[in-house]
Amino acid sequence: MLTLEMAIQKIQQFPPEQRNKVIEYIEFLEFQAHRQQEKQPQTPLEQNQDFFALAGIWEGKNITLDDIRKDAWGQENQ
Repeated sequence: MLTLEMAIQKIQQFPPEQRNKVIEYIEFLEFQAHRQQEKQPQTPLEQNQDFFALAGIWEGKNITLDDIRKDAWGQENQ
């Protein structure tokens, strides 16, 4: 049995007052989720980002590809 089915089965066994509280809580969660979606800025699907805008950010710095790998993966994975 799915978890959702189990939850529905248990909720159906509640007295009417408790079922109403569960429904109110679910509605509250839906409201909160809707508010959070409204707060998040909608980003266009196609953003014109310059792929080469970051080219050369390591220029003039004493950083090698091995250094970056060590930082990312840790010493033991080298």
